[in-house]
Amino acid sequence: MSLVLPLDAWPSADRNMWAALQAKGGPLDDCGGLAHVRETTIISLQPRYGRWLRWIEANAPEALALAPVERATLPRLQAWLRDLASIRPMTRLAFVQGVVRILRAVDPDGDWHSHLRLIGALKREAGNGDPARKRGRILSSKILLEIGLRHAGSFADEATTPLSRMLRRRDGAMVALLSLMPMRRRSFCELRLGHSIFVSEREIFISLAEEMTKTGVAWEAVVPQQVEPLLRRYIGEVRPKLMSRGDQDHDILWVGKKGEIIGMNYVGKLVGDVTLEHAGKRIPPHFFRDAAATTLARESPEAARLIRPVLAHSGFRTAERHYIHAQTIEAGRDYAALVKRLKGGE
Repeated sequence: MSLVLPLDAWPSADRNMWAALQAKGGPLDDCGGLAHVRETTIISLQPRYGRWLRWIEANAPEALALAPVERATLPRLQAWLRDLASIRPMTRLAFVQGVVRILRAVDPDGDWHSHLRLIGALKREAGNGDPARKRGRILSSKILLEIGLRHAGSFADEATTPLSRMLRRRDGAMVALLSLMPMRRRSFCELRLGHSIFVSEREIFISLAEEMTKTGVAWEAVVPQQVEPLLRRYIGEVRPKLMSRGDQDHDILWVGKKGEIIGMNYVGKLVGDVTLEHAGKRIPPHFFRDAAATTLARESPEAARLIRPVLAHSGFRTAERHYIHAQTIEAGRDYAALVKRLKGGE
């Protein structure tokens, strides 16, 4: 049985609440409490609330008769958290935070202080996530670029079949592009020829509209020259052949072996397979963003200032954290140089 209660199985009160929260309203009607929220956020909130309802159904079925807001008492949420003890702290935070966000949108004037304190405690517990998950898996952007170039180049040339050769050129182009333009996976998978990626004789230009980014910040850049030949070959040669194998007709950039549109999870697998093949470590697409930030931070404090525009962040928190990291690295370098000079003077 799924851990998430599907929307069509929600109690009627919850289904009505969910629909009302997303109502756009009209000239004389109020909008729903989540009407302003981006579609991607709605998509992520629904399964979190569905997971809460599934737990209620199994552990406190009598509460299903209550109104959604009345059901979410602090003791009940704490009991749910105890059953989620085996899950990573960041995921537990996401579950509870999603449920409380929905219910606060229903009753913004209610007393949510204790719930917010609980969320604050979960944030402190989660910190910046589990550092062990990334340990040893944040390579420099230079290494990731070299992996992509090798996979689409000499490694593809060694393929034993034309199809394998095409797929290696595609996957190598993916890794190379992500190494220098570390988009979020959803944005990367939604790239569309003539809409968000534009090919001319002079350059290839990528433009992500506000609705394609997590932060709602538009982002655009020219594909770097190191990657352009790979991407141009994929678009002009590989992709048309893959499309013809399945008689497909669409404008999504990244396609499968028969030209079909491929999903985010599959793209993540492909990228991980390439890095595992060449570096011995499975590097998911999201880690390419960490790689870019780390690479800039290690270059210099000034380069660290580029993190925010490169990653399309709306705030400065991540950039500032890496800037401080870069200053620490610079200080360490200066100290090492001083020690070397002192030793030389002995």
